Amino acid sequence: MPVTLCYWGVRGIAEPARYILRYSETEWNDNQKPPNMDEYQKYLNEEKPTLFDKGFHLPNLPFLDDGDVKLTQSIAIVRYLGRKFGLYPSNEQEQQRCEMAEQEIVDFRTAFGRLCYDKDFDTKKEEYLKGLEKKLSAFDRFLGDGPYVLGCKLTYVDFLIYEYLDQIKKLAPDHVKAFANIVKAMTAFESLPTLQKWFNSEEYKAPRYINSPMSKFPGN
Repeated sequence: MPVTLCYWGVRGIAEPARYILRYSETEWNDNQKPPNMDEYQKYLNEEKPTLFDKGFHLPNLPFLDDGDVKLTQSIAIVRYLGRKFGLYPSNEQEQQRCEMAEQEIVDFRTAFGRLCYDKDFDTKKEEYLKGLEKKLSAFDRFLGDGPYVLGCKLTYVDFLIYEYLDQIKKLAPDHVKAFANIVKAMTAFESLPTLQKWFNSEEYKAPRYINSPMSKFPGN
């Protein structure tokens, strides 16, 4: 049976897993729930209570169903897909570097998400952007010549990096474009042969929500 990834109809924290599945060219189902309050209540009251008995022992979205493998938590999902499709570090030194990058980019996404859902978005945006520049500078230095975290070797963490920095670029394009190594990494990712179908698709080109349309910065 094809892999099924289930999440809301936004990029959010599920898009890196979607990218890995697109890259792999495997058959998969992209189960996207409409991101509105009625669907959210339906999920909470009717669907989420059934997930444990279906094998999802920490019920949540996104979830991945790959036969005997039932996973929740976005990072657990991308790590699993990385192992499944040969996108994983091969020794202790590589794993250390990938795990550092993983946690750093999760920090980027957490801070971005916190701002996007903050009722004081307009007043807090300036402070966020000041801190963002410093963090991007440090991450750019960490990446070095790249283009990926492990040089020319692509791993699951590069999918996280591309997507989360691309989301931030929607809010602060000049900040992201100011750092050459980050731009190089994102350009290399966009040049991956098996992702060309996606990047050239009408779905990719159409406006898509990054966050819930109920957020202060949906990003569509």
